[in-house]
Amino acid sequence: MSNQLIHLLAQWHPLKDAHQWVLGLIYKTEGSCYRKAGAVMLFSNAGHQLGVLSGGCLESDINKQAQRVMQDGKHRTAVYDDNDEEDIAFKLGVGCGGVVHLALLPVTSDNHYLQLHTVYSYLVSGQPCLWKQEVNGELSSSVSVCDNQQASNSEQADNTTRVKPEAKKTAALLDTQNGKCFLTVPCEPPPHLLIVGGGYDATFVVKMAVQQGWSVSVWDPRPAQARVEHFGDANFIVESTEVEALNLHVAEHNIDAAVLMSHHRQIDSNALSMLSRYPLKYVAMLGPIHRKEEMFALAGVKESDFKGFFASPAGFNIGGDLPESIALSIIAQCHAVLANKFPTLK
Repeated sequence: MSNQLIHLLAQWHPLKDAHQWVLGLIYKTEGSCYRKAGAVMLFSNAGHQLGVLSGGCLESDINKQAQRVMQDGKHRTAVYDDNDEEDIAFKLGVGCGGVVHLALLPVTSDNHYLQLHTVYSYLVSGQPCLWKQEVNGELSSSVSVCDNQQASNSEQADNTTRVKPEAKKTAALLDTQNGKCFLTVPCEPPPHLLIVGGGYDATFVVKMAVQQGWSVSVWDPRPAQARVEHFGDANFIVESTEVEALNLHVAEHNIDAAVLMSHHRQIDSNALSMLSRYPLKYVAMLGPIHRKEEMFALAGVKESDFKGFFASPAGFNIGGDLPESIALSIIAQCHAVLANKFPTLK
């Protein structure tokens, strides 16, 4: 199971009233740490531990503290300092050398589940949001969900937990208002990757994308390709021979990235022509450079028609020629672009 926020909340949501729950929230870090501010983990009195807050070094101690929160219903904060020889983090041999500031917050119907159910509903609908959570006060104080008009005036509101739509992808922000400490966390749905081509090599790309927690769609107009039994991990298989059906699917599902790997000139060129109309962040196509020029000519498009990063040949050059290696190189490159970490991206 992926550690994407939407997947953690998908496991928690149907059980939110069946067990006692505590949210572990990193609200501040100093120096080198495995996870940064905004990272969350959910603990229950039935033994659930959803997510990660470290590389596995701190979770056992965090779980013990979470159990105490369940017993008395009082939120807690904790500091794990890997530089302090007396600190539990140092004694556990964490080795990162940083400091983690953690809040442990009860998640109950009385405090409106810290609005985690609202965050989940936004993410399920494919809509990013900003989640604003108090980390050091009475968590049962007022809670509101902001619409777009309220969002512009959110600094004037005095609410414990706040969610508003249309978040920009930035780091979590810790600030103080009226003596209360708040962490604002941008929450985004996982990326949605489109695979054009349903052959054997595409199955490896799909599996690797799904392991990242991404949503995946597959389209191949050839009846012998993109069969359900071969792509059981995919979220969607576009079952149509018409590129217009793919066009409608892309428009409806807010595709972030696409990989063209049908090994078929007409299929790839048709997809290229259609995808050039959308602001995808990443488009990649298998094949050598001369094939890229041929496909552009057939599609009647130019590389400049694509708003995001275009890669052909697809993926990083990691020296592999097997389907598994090619999939790794493509997903790694796509991940870097979507995270704005690609070396040529500013």
